[in-house]
Amino acid sequence: MNGRFVFRWIAIGIFGFLFNVVNAQDMSITWSDPQMTALASTYDKLFSTTWSGGIDAGIGVQANAGDIVVVDDPVMAGRKAIRVQMSKSENFSKIANGVPRAELIFPKAVRFSQGPDYLLRWSTLIPAGFKFDAKQAVIVTQVHQGEWTGGPTIALALQGNRYAISERGGANTTTVSAGKWLCCADADQGKWVNWALRYVADDSGHHASTQLWKDGHSVFASQGTPNAYIGVQDAYLKMGLYKAGWNTSPSDVSEVTLFFGPVSVSKK
Repeated sequence: MNGRFVFRWIAIGIFGFLFNVVNAQDMSITWSDPQMTALASTYDKLFSTTWSGGIDAGIGVQANAGDIVVVDDPVMAGRKAIRVQMSKSENFSKIANGVPRAELIFPKAVRFSQGPDYLLRWSTLIPAGFKFDAKQAVIVTQVHQGEWTGGPTIALALQGNRYAISERGGANTTTVSAGKWLCCADADQGKWVNWALRYVADDSGHHASTQLWKDGHSVFASQGTPNAYIGVQDAYLKMGLYKAGWNTSPSDVSEVTLFFGPVSVSKK
């Protein structure tokens, strides 16, 4: 589809149609837009981790034992990363609402209120030999809408060999208000991908802004569209794997593994 595309989120939560590190884990992104380099330097850091000391205190874990672990970086020697993996055969009944997931919930220092300008940076690695699921999505990063139920306010997912970015907000949160397919996840196997999200939340849409960069290149931008649930001032960051329809809908895969590198959240 051309231009901004709108798609519905099925009730179970899947997509409807469809700091002291360098090199691969360097949080200093080389921006394709020189103005962004200057802008990024104006934010004040709220939180950062390189996983070198394990999973930081205050980060919540929603996963079965062994599904989220700190490991040696599979690409860059001497560094640490988070390996997240889960199998369809696992029992998820005691994890959150029983939906297949292995996720980290970032601490209260990383809460998104409406109005401030936030800059999130993180990295993902799709391992070599990764089997892509064309039948249903797996969410890998999301801004969750506080205590409200429903789909995530911002979600980055994988479906087939593509990424998908979506946002929702305002009074109608059953429909994704803006989104885009991003090519090509299969070309990223075996290498780190550095993401950056600039997020200004506004449930009215008047001052809302959502911008996503992949390895310093702008891949999605939405302004003037509601990107927060009504009245929510405590949205939070989650990373990992969330595959809501795995046990109820057709899927091409029986297990999923993804790696996460350093995470940084700043505000101004």
